[in-house]
This record gives sequence, structure tokens and C-alpha cells, in this order.
Amino acid sequence: MFPKTYRKFILTRFGEDFRACTQIVDTPWQDPGDNDVVVKNIYAGVNGIYDYNMMRNAVDYIKIDIPADLGIEVVGRIVAVGRNVTKYKEGDAVAAWKVGNGYRDYQVISQNRLYSIREPSPEILTLIPTGVSGMIGLERVGEMKTSETIAVSAAAGGLGHIVVQVAKQAGNHVIGLAGSDEKCALLRQLGCDRPINYHTEDVDQVLKTEYPNGIDIAYDSVGGITFDTFLNNLAVKGRLVISGYTSEVGKPLQSVTAPRPWTKLYFKSASIRGFINPHFQEFWPDAAERLLSAYYANTLTVLIDPTPFVGLEAVPDAVAYLMSGRNRGKVVIKLDQTL
Repeated sequence: MFPKTYRKFILTRFGEDFRACTQIVDTPWQDPGDNDVVVKNIYAGVNGIYDYNMMRNAVDYIKIDIPADLGIEVVGRIVAVGRNVTKYKEGDAVAAWKVGNGYRDYQVISQNRLYSIREPSPEILTLIPTGVSGMIGLERVGEMKTSETIAVSAAAGGLGHIVVQVAKQAGNHVIGLAGSDEKCALLRQLGCDRPINYHTEDVDQVLKTEYPNGIDIAYDSVGGITFDTFLNNLAVKGRLVISGYTSEVGKPLQSVTAPRPWTKLYFKSASIRGFINPHFQEFWPDAAERLLSAYYANTLTVLIDPTPFVGLEAVPDAVAYLMSGRNRGKVVIKLDQTL
């Protein structure tokens, strides 16, 4: 027997205060369409940057209508299937991601947006879609090869620690930026060749001194001074992949007086490459399969931040925690409190 209603977490207005702009509401139960399934969400991943950008109506590639559903990636179990669904059945464990389907107790989603998993564990949320983004960003956007020097910002975060491992396992020398000695020690355990604590070391000086030939790929999700430092230290034919700019989320965009970026690129034949996952959907299945295979084979370490967040009520706290930069690994919310 399915409930007549269930709860979801929504954006009620645009603004600057996430808690004040959101609330939990009841929504009617919806049966699946012919090609859809209903998933009981068990764990949801936190994408604080995307949440903040939606709150500020700053997601350029989609139109946001208020009220708007929030949350993206979840793992859970199928509780109902449409009549044309043949690949899945009730009780199957699945991972799914779709904007607006994450922060809620149940979701209706097309069978084509699902990924079969062994169990709905929090670790899967680090791989799908976070790890998928990292792998595609390196391989398809950054055109990663082997024996290259690759630098990663926010390297101990949910995205960064996967990027570090994918780059290292491809046979590259990896530099990881992090904000504490504890995080740098964690990066060493993951195989990072040169962790840099940006609070106690001058990143630009380290790169110029220890890597005079420059960086082949800089994978940056921070922006600001980190972006400038990476740009100034690119190698010949170096690629700077922009996967976000957390340093300016929720803040006025910085106005910078500096030479135009091509003055740093032209004589090196280097490039800056923007990247968001929705533009690379054709590569999602392959990346997800490879990451899951590596995880199940114990060749990929997945970090889940140990701070507990339980229930939809915890969404604002979880988002604030992630945006504070204190996390080590993926921040996850446990939605099914019966487990």
C-alpha cells in the first residue's frame, strides 16, 4: 500500500538565505508512467553549489519556476514499475540523478535514467554522478593522457578525491590542493603525489619551484585565486578545466583588472575549457559502469563525510556544512530513517 502523500523539500522563493527560501511540503502520490518507475529514496547526495545557484536563480541553462523541487542524486529501491518496464522490477536497488528528484521521499523517473547497483549505500552517491563528472571532465574535456602532471583543487572533497584517483590510476603525477594537514594526509593515502596545504604553503611558489615545466591538466572547481594560479602555471598545451567556481558562489562576482587570459595561453598553445555534466550525456553510462566496477573490485576508495544528516529537515544544515568547506568526501543525507 502506497501513501496518499509524501514529503519533498522545495525552493519557495529566490534569495540569499537558503533556509529562509526553502521548506518541506506534502505532495500527492504519483503512479509511474508506462516507461517509468517509482523509487523510494534512501540516501541523497548534497550539491550545495547547485542548490545555492538555484536559490539565486543563477543556473543559466535552465528556467527555474517557483516553487521548484531541489536535490539531484539518490540511491534507493524501486517500489513500483510501469507496464513497459522490463529491465527493472520492484525491490531492485538503483542509483538515479535528475534535478528536482533528490530531496524527497519518493520519485518517479524514467527507466532510462537508472543505474543498477548492488545495494543503496551512501558510497554510490560519490560515484554517480559526482565521480562520473570527474572522469568525464578529465578524459573527455581535459583529454587526459598518461605521464602527465595533473593538479586538482578541493582535492579532498566529494569530487576531488575521485578526480585524484582517476588521474593517478591513469599513470599520471597528481598534485592535490587541500585546506588542512589532515586532508593532505588523506590525499597521500589515496596516492596523491604532492598534496599542498594552501593555508600553510604558497601554491604558486610550490608550482613554480617544483614544477617548472608546468601543469598539463588543472582540474578546478574553486575559481578565484586558485584559477589564477593554475592559469599562470599551465604547461605547453596545458588544459585548465573549469568544473565550477565555489569561491564566488553566494558572493558578488569579482571584477579583476588583469591582462586578458589569452596572454597566458597563446605562447603555450594552452586552453581553458568549461565543463558541466549535462552537455556530455553520451558518456554517462560508460563512466558509471567503469567507476562502479572499480569500486566493487576495491580499486577505488570512496570517501563519505562522517557527519550525520538525517531526514529532509537536515537539508539546510547539510548544504551549509558543505559550503563551509569542512567536509572530507561526499556529504550525504539519510532520507529513510527506518534503516
